[in-house]
Amino acid sequence: MSIISNFASKRRIPVLQMLKTIAAAVAAWYLGSLIIPGEKPIFAVMAATIVVQPSVNQSLGKVLERSVGTIVGVVVALAAALAFGDPSWLVILAIVVALAIGWLAKFTPATANQIAITAMLVIAIGAATPGYAVQRIAETIVGALVGFLINAMIVPPVPLESATKAVATLGDHIANVLEDMGTVLTRPTRDNIVINIHLRARALREELNSSRATVDRLHESLRFNIRRSRKRDQLERYQTLLDMYAVLVTRTIGLARAIRDHYDESLTTEPVISQIAEELSNAGHDLRMRMRDANLPAITTPHPPTGELPALTSPISLKAPTGANWILVGFLLESLRRIRSEIMSVEDDQ
Repeated sequence: MSIISNFASKRRIPVLQMLKTIAAAVAAWYLGSLIIPGEKPIFAVMAATIVVQPSVNQSLGKVLERSVGTIVGVVVALAAALAFGDPSWLVILAIVVALAIGWLAKFTPATANQIAITAMLVIAIGAATPGYAVQRIAETIVGALVGFLINAMIVPPVPLESATKAVATLGDHIANVLEDMGTVLTRPTRDNIVINIHLRARALREELNSSRATVDRLHESLRFNIRRSRKRDQLERYQTLLDMYAVLVTRTIGLARAIRDHYDESLTTEPVISQIAEELSNAGHDLRMRMRDANLPAITTPHPPTGELPALTSPISLKAPTGANWILVGFLLESLRRIRSEIMSVEDDQ
């Protein structure tokens, strides 16, 4: 991570969020001036700009964080001023006490820092009196509520499209790897192809984590969002699919590694291998059916027709494998059983 990445991102924030922050700051300034005439509503503007976040849920958290931090900070400053007067070292004392309170109360770092900053500002720029303290608390709450209401009323776009694409792409990649493993078991295959399939299988883990993060952002944006009712069903389907994907990714990686480690051209002559290869292909087919039923778009391969039934239905006729091939065959059969159970359980739950 570079030093620049600590304060600059690769992408600008959305224009809508910038405009909402400006609107919140302006509204907080004028509203604060009306409520407390003759004062510059600095605390209101600070609260409003901080509260405007990418999601309504995050804004609510900032409202609580800002309000609690300001109230406790003002109380600390008032108590310090009443106890010690107005010496120059009082600011340092207030900061130390504020941070200690935050630590003892197990506040988040942001809330603890807010307590210290508020206490410092109250002592440095204002008269630490009960009347002044009440005004600053009221001003902060007003600013926080203004920021929250503007963020809630002007809702940012819900990232449903990116979540849909992430879940659909991951499912397609899992199906592709399953089908390709079936293909290499049916004919002599070069080692580099087998190794490539294993690498693709391992990459599914990172892709799963990325897809979860994308769906989590969707969940975050829908919490306390007026669009929640229209998008909640899609979110629940995606979360269910990701839970299934997590198991399939683990099984697929294990299958790919076993094939890489134990692949031998003699496998293609085993009577049971052709059936295992067919079932791997069927697993990809049925996974695409689950994606189709979740209204996910097809990525590289068209989804099966609506009226088509699951393909993982035929029993496998077992014959004792020759030599050490029984190790791989046994592992493949057990992994297939678990994959089938996971894919079919989604259908059973619907």
